[in-house]
Amino acid sequence: MRALLFFLCIMSLISCESGKKGDKKLDSKAGFSKEIVNNDPIDCGAYCDPPSITYQLPADSTCAHSSQSVLNCFAWKNFLSLNWKASSQRGVPDTTAVAANYGTPGDYSPTVWESFLSIDDVFTAKQPEKWNLTGKNGYVKYINEINKFTDISRNIPKANLRTLLGANNMDEIMQAEGAWLTDQSGNIVWYEIRINTTESDFIRQNKLYNLANLQSYANKNQGVWLPTESMEIKAAWRIIPENQLDSLKNYYKISKAMVPEIKGFDSNKNPIYGPYVPRYLGLVGLHIIRKTGQSPQFNWMTFEHINNAPTDGQKVDPSIRYCFYNPKSSAKPNQSPVPGKDSLNQPVQVTRMNAINPDIIKLNAQIWQMIRASNPKSVWQYYQLIDIQWPENPIQDKGNNKQVPLMEGGITPNKIANTTMETYIQQKQCMDCHKNASVIGTNKLPTDYSFIFLKAKSGISK
Repeated sequence: MRALLFFLCIMSLISCESGKKGDKKLDSKAGFSKEIVNNDPIDCGAYCDPPSITYQLPADSTCAHSSQSVLNCFAWKNFLSLNWKASSQRGVPDTTAVAANYGTPGDYSPTVWESFLSIDDVFTAKQPEKWNLTGKNGYVKYINEINKFTDISRNIPKANLRTLLGANNMDEIMQAEGAWLTDQSGNIVWYEIRINTTESDFIRQNKLYNLANLQSYANKNQGVWLPTESMEIKAAWRIIPENQLDSLKNYYKISKAMVPEIKGFDSNKNPIYGPYVPRYLGLVGLHIIRKTGQSPQFNWMTFEHINNAPTDGQKVDPSIRYCFYNPKSSAKPNQSPVPGKDSLNQPVQVTRMNAINPDIIKLNAQIWQMIRASNPKSVWQYYQLIDIQWPENPIQDKGNNKQVPLMEGGITPNKIANTTMETYIQQKQCMDCHKNASVIGTNKLPTDYSFIFLKAKSGISK
C-alpha cells in the first residue's frame, strides 16, 4: 500500500508539460523530499540478487527463470544497464561514468542501446558510419519513423504481407503501421529500432540484408535462427518543445535528433518526408527484446514514462497532465487516426487497457528509491516497468517448428502492451504477431520471431 501511495504521489506531481503555468513542479520543497519510504526487501525470487545501478548487463545464467518475480527484476536489470552512458565504442558502456551521475538532467549523450546499429545501418551493403561522440554537437541521431512497423514494411505490397502473415495477423500489423500517435501538445511521436552487436554482426556476416541471400540462407537452415544474446530495442520518443526544455529535461531522458517534416501521405498511405530539422526528443516508451539460453522465445520487456496515460476504468486525478490523455476530452480512447483524413496534430486520447500488476508497481517504487539514493535528480526515476513476457516452457531452436507459426513456449503473462507502441492493439500480446514472422518467398520459413527481416531488399549488392 505504501508503494502504491508513493506511486500516486509521483504521478500527481509530474506534468507532461511542466513548463506551463499552473503545473505542479518537483523540487526540493515538494515531492521526493518527503517521500514514502518502502523498506521491504526487493523480491527477486530465491537466490537472485536485486537490481543495482550498474553498467553490467545481467547474465542470463545468474538466476533460474522460474517465476514472474525473477523476470521482473531481470527486466529492470536490463533497463538500468542498457541506459548507462555509451562509450566511444558501439554497444559498450562508458565504465568511467559513475552511478552518482546516472540519469543527470540535461545529459543528452547517448545510452548504450542508442549506440547499437539502427535497422537502416544493418540492412544495407554499405558499411555503417563510424560511431562518433566527439563531433561539433556531440552525437545526433536521425529518426524518421511514425510507427515501429513503418520502416520495416514500407516497401512491401500489402498483398505480399497478407500472403506472408495471413489476413488476421496482417490486419493487426497494418493497424499498428498505418497509424501514428500524437501527444496532447499536438506533436507526433517518433520511433526507432536498434539491434545489438551480436545480432547485427550475424546479419551482416551472412549478408542477410540481401533478399536473395536471406532466402537461400533460410532454405538451407530451415529458417533464420538468431544467435543467443541477440537483442532488439524499439523506442518511442515525443518532441520536447524548446520553450519547455529547461523544465522537461528534469523528467525525461532527452536526446538530440534530426527529424523530418511530414508533407503528407502517398497513395500507399506511407508518409512523405520533407527536410530534416533539429529536435529534442523525450523518451516515452522502450521495448527491450532479448534472446537468452533460458528464453529462446525471447524476453519481451516493456517500459514507459510514468505520465503517459491513466489506466482505463480507474479514477483519474484531474490535476495530472498526461502526455497522451486529456480528462476533459470526449474522444473515444485508443482510436487509430486515418492517413489522408485525420490531422497529424490532432491529439490521440489514450488509456492503458491492461492494469499494471501490483507486484510490479511495488517493484517500480523500490527501484525508483534505489535510483534516487544514487542520484536524487536522475530522470530514470520517472520510468516504469509495464511487464515482461517470457517462456515458462522454453523450446530450443532445434526443436521448434520449421514453418510459421512458431511455438510459443508457454509464453506468460498473456497480456502485455505499451501505450506508445501498441496503442491501438492493446488486447494483443507480443507473440500473437511475432510467431508468424517469416521470409517472403520461402513458403513461410521462420525468422525467429523477428520482423526486421522484412527490411531485406532485392537489388542490394550481395
